[in-house]
Amino acid sequence: MRKNPKILTEDLIYEIDNLVEDIQIKSVLDQKVKINTIFAEKIIPLLFEIKTSIEIEHFSQLDLREKINYCLAKTSDIVDIDSGYAPFYSRIRVLRENILLRIRDK
Repeated sequence: MRKNPKILTEDLIYEIDNLVEDIQIKSVLDQKVKINTIFAEKIIPLLFEIKTSIEIEHFSQLDLREKINYCLAKTSDIVDIDSGYAPFYSRIRVLRENILLRIRDK
């Protein structure tokens, strides 16, 4: 039986940083106020909270699960408005899976 690969803290942090950076770049380029507001007020702050919790390794599994699921749901709402943001939904879905693997290993 194959074991799941261990997800490293540094990899999750790098993944979150790159995701936030890419969201910010697309926000500046597209200038879509409603979408930018959702990212800026709802998603990015939670991604930073998740990142900080993972960095200091002080987190509740339920808390992280709720935060990443909320980010995923809000990104899904954005994709309903503009399908051009679907790659961010996919990336957050992958991030969610990696976070769930990481907290399960803890």
